[in-house]
Amino acid sequence: MLSTEKKSSNSEVDASNASIDEKKRKRMISKRESARLSRIRRQKKMEDLINEKAELERKLHENNEKYTAKWHFLFALESENKVLGTEVMGLKQYLKYLHQILVNYKETESNNYPEKAV
Repeated sequence: MLSTEKKSSNSEVDASNASIDEKKRKRMISKRESARLSRIRRQKKMEDLINEKAELERKLHENNEKYTAKWHFLFALESENKVLGTEVMGLKQYLKYLHQILVNYKETESNNYPEKAV
């Protein structure tokens, strides 16, 4: 009877070991799948970051070009403003000159024709 008990006991141990091995195998498969999904997520995150970096670099380049264009435009406006300021000063001098001519003309007229003087 001892031999039957040993066989029965061995069968139970074998079944128990098989059950443990099956659990280990399932756990190992689960961990592999989890690791695979983790690698996929990490790869996707890396691709997203690379794409975001490229987009930010593109925007930076675009903004640098806009800045340069606006700086050149500002420089041109400042140059034109200086030219116009000089022109205004010249026109003011010319206006003073014309005004002085008009004053002199009126004085001459009033001296030559006193009856027309108002």
